[in-house]
Amino acid sequence: MGDPAGSISIVIPTHNPGRAFGTVLHRIMGQGRMPVEIVCADLGSTDGTRHIVSQFPTARFVEVAEPAGPHSWNRAMEETQGDVVAFLTQDGLPGNGDWLSHLTAPFEDASVGGVYGRQEVPVGGDPVIGFRLAQRFCEQPHWRRIRVGDAVSYKSLPFFIENAAVRRSVWRGIHFNEHLPVGADRVWARQVVLASYTIAYAPDAVVTRAVVAGLKAAYRNAVLTGYTDQHYGDGGGSLWPDSRHFVKRAAWYLLKGFAWGELPYLALEDVVQRYAYRLGRRLDRMSPQLRGRFAPEMAQPDRALELDDWAA
Repeated sequence: MGDPAGSISIVIPTHNPGRAFGTVLHRIMGQGRMPVEIVCADLGSTDGTRHIVSQFPTARFVEVAEPAGPHSWNRAMEETQGDVVAFLTQDGLPGNGDWLSHLTAPFEDASVGGVYGRQEVPVGGDPVIGFRLAQRFCEQPHWRRIRVGDAVSYKSLPFFIENAAVRRSVWRGIHFNEHLPVGADRVWARQVVLASYTIAYAPDAVVTRAVVAGLKAAYRNAVLTGYTDQHYGDGGGSLWPDSRHFVKRAAWYLLKGFAWGELPYLALEDVVQRYAYRLGRRLDRMSPQLRGRFAPEMAQPDRALELDDWAA
């Protein structure tokens, strides 16, 4: 059987990843399938990231002036050469030596435009984040194609750039939407499916991430999610859960894992997210100055977005 994906590039957006970033690059170099290049799209690191990257002959350090998010993703895509471009977050450690093979295998089907893999917390990682990732990433592979009459929303189509791959020829026609403050990866997947391509999920393409739950991050994400849902009229911009049932499931998960000490945080986080989400849905009614106090990303003057903005 031929090469399923053709040549492969890997993009890792970086910003002060620290010394542990060397471990990520070592794990990539130990893959059974090697990329033609590793592009470290740096957003202004002041630590030793450039030096770490220079130790790996396949890796390139590229300074990116664009802000983090879809702007830098599109810029990084322009820097790569592969037929398929895999994205990996700077703290994402491939779970085994077959991560890249599993992530790119679905591209053997010419209809596949994008693939995303599974994310987990390492052993002993944050239990709240562990629950969230376990709910988001199942253990069974699946494929998402458009069918007549389907309502394709963000909520029904997860796609997460932290561990994903895109076909370059598809990206040339559908860039990441640079106007969106959150969920640009899922909007891209939606556009790809509407263009009659397929989005695949590869659960064996696992990366571990040592993420720690925090109220500041939860608040920011909920505000931007509320804004995106309201602005584009499509609920579920970031897989916004049924909060009541979500908290019940999470509480049971924490109790089973003897992590009941996290229950007070879980309750507080739920309140913060509910408030921030409602606030985000009202950002359009505020002046740019007031909006900037709650969500600095949205402090620019009001601007009507057209439907064409869904695909850059």
